[in-house]
Amino acid sequence: YSGAVGYFTPTGNFDFNVVIRSILYNSENNYLSFSVGSAITSEAIPENEYEECLLKAQAMFEVLSEKA
Repeated sequence: YSGAVGYFTPTGNFDFNVVIRSILYNSENNYLSFSVGSAITSEAIPENEYEECLLKAQAMFEVLSEKA
């Protein structure tokens, strides 16, 4: 779904992380975004998967709307 972000060092070390529930900000366009998803399988109930996405999005919206 989202892949991974990371790096390799010249000495062969590396560090990677799967990008989930991450907020992306483009300062040039002053644009903020995030993505949510669920695990759709052959036994999935679409309405339940949609509700799961809404729940995940709600948490992100709450974090973004908190007053500092």
